[in-house]
Amino acid sequence: MLLHSLVQHADSREDAVPDYYQRRPIMWQIDLSSTGGAGPLIIDLRPPKGKEPRKVTAPYTGRSGKNPPPFLLADSALYVLGHPGLVKGPEDKKVPSTDPKDITKAEERHAAYRTMVTSWCNEHPSLPHACTLAQWLNRPSTPDDWPEEMDQGHLVAISVDGEWIHDLPQAQRWWAERVKSTKSGKPGKSQEGLCLVCGQVGALLSTLPVPVKGLPNSGMNTQLICLNQPAHYRAGIKQLGATPVCVDCGTKAATALNMLLADPEHHTRAGDSAIVWWTRNPTTETDMWTLDNPEPTEVAQLLDGLHHPHKGRDALAALDDDAFYAVTLRVNTNRVIVADWITLPVPELKHRLGIWFTDQQTWDGWNNTSLYWSVWRLALAAARWDKRKNTYIDTTIPKHLQADLAKAALHGTPPPAHVLPVLMQRIRADHHIDRPRIALLRLALTRTTNRHKELCVPQLNTTSTEPGYVCGRIMAMLEAIQRKAMPKVNTTVTDKYLTTAVVSPRAVLTRLRIGARPHLRTIARKSEPAARAMENRLRDAFDLLDTLPAHLNAEQQALFILGYEHQRAHSARAAAEAIKAREAGKELAADQAADALPEAAEDANATGETL
Repeated sequence: MLLHSLVQHADSREDAVPDYYQRRPIMWQIDLSSTGGAGPLIIDLRPPKGKEPRKVTAPYTGRSGKNPPPFLLADSALYVLGHPGLVKGPEDKKVPSTDPKDITKAEERHAAYRTMVTSWCNEHPSLPHACTLAQWLNRPSTPDDWPEEMDQGHLVAISVDGEWIHDLPQAQRWWAERVKSTKSGKPGKSQEGLCLVCGQVGALLSTLPVPVKGLPNSGMNTQLICLNQPAHYRAGIKQLGATPVCVDCGTKAATALNMLLADPEHHTRAGDSAIVWWTRNPTTETDMWTLDNPEPTEVAQLLDGLHHPHKGRDALAALDDDAFYAVTLRVNTNRVIVADWITLPVPELKHRLGIWFTDQQTWDGWNNTSLYWSVWRLALAAARWDKRKNTYIDTTIPKHLQADLAKAALHGTPPPAHVLPVLMQRIRADHHIDRPRIALLRLALTRTTNRHKELCVPQLNTTSTEPGYVCGRIMAMLEAIQRKAMPKVNTTVTDKYLTTAVVSPRAVLTRLRIGARPHLRTIARKSEPAARAMENRLRDAFDLLDTLPAHLNAEQQALFILGYEHQRAHSARAAAEAIKAREAGKELAADQAADALPEAAEDANATGETL
């Protein structure tokens, strides 16, 4: 199914590259003159430091072995010019190697290149470009002709009067036929049979002719299908003998996959994985499905279609009712691992993405806006927090988590079971709670349990009597009282007691309630109504529970954090409204007087600190 979908995509693309061609970073251009009046001009195409190299569609196929074959016309300087490579010379200056082994290797590679290019020239005697190229081959270059910065690994391509020779139709056809004859088996031993992809009888491949490029940790010859060890054989048959794929289908599938991997609008990297997606109709817009940077307007459309199906159908009329495909790939010792594969109608994809953003929605109380997070940002929230650098340590993200979250979004399934325990362990250890962590917490709770739907919402539930949730609210209130009484406090009660309170709230919250009394007296000296309002809120929260729980289980601990953050966001909204009312000259009620203190604004801003 995967290969079949890739072949369909290759056939439907208008910008498909020629067979056995690939986008490659060309470093040097050798421009020949058709008039013969001037020598070859070597042009430096290397990009400035920090810039992307110039990529040109050039001949390419997988090559390996003791004597790797050359590519037609565009290849490394080792093949095109016989460059032996640079080594350190006098005063650490790099000079061409004089090692006999390096020179012998360079001569052998260049001889193979000359043989191939000469063969192409001889088969096209009436082509002006071929005649010009043949004349240049008869005058071999010497090390004195090479730029000092050129090395043997730099890719070199040849042009005539500025036109790439490898772009000529004659070169493309010749190269394709040569690779097909090589990859379908040795002369006289090529197999014919029924292709599993297209269902037609034709010449079968022994190996896929085009390696997969662009995957994290991929090598020079990473193969989508590789059966080269006895343990991989089927009925004693190695490579593609037991998985018959014809030449055309194998070429199209590998080429289409490489094109998708080279297109930022059709793939994203997730740690050591790459997620590639496409649609049956190549013109269908896919930006909204990257999950890397959810645009507010696109998310609004998805949610509108989710909550108002008829209205949403009109709002999303610009998107075709098309088939969507996505595959998650990894690499292990030059073999591609298909970690996930999904195909579904685009309307179902829209529905699942709408649910995904609903399940991870967070609320910014200070600005009264809803926030949605990218997959990579959610994965980063599960990493360790570095207090000194005030940032997450990206190397501590749980393995494959970003790819697993993308899988959960596309399949509509829960995130991995380890997400919630890992996230809670991080919060207990570093006491860092921000909105991405709350979004990941909500996502894990919403998709793994149906017991607390009324709590797994973006905003505060003031009537809930769930012990963990209420204890989290109380912790936030106690912290707010401390901050009002001591605006410049360095270590809050949350910083000191969160680790214990989230596990054993009775002992901690009872003690902190007693410790809050002096703080309330301090606040009363500045504003007695504010102190009374804060005390009443705290008492009402305690009254929601018959008794404080001695211990909380893992699920209740997560609800503790959720209640804590909901209460903080709710207080931030009240503070913002109270401050606006005070600035407008309105008389504030007792509750508003408590929330309108300057420290409330600072506290609310602090809740929004994210990476």
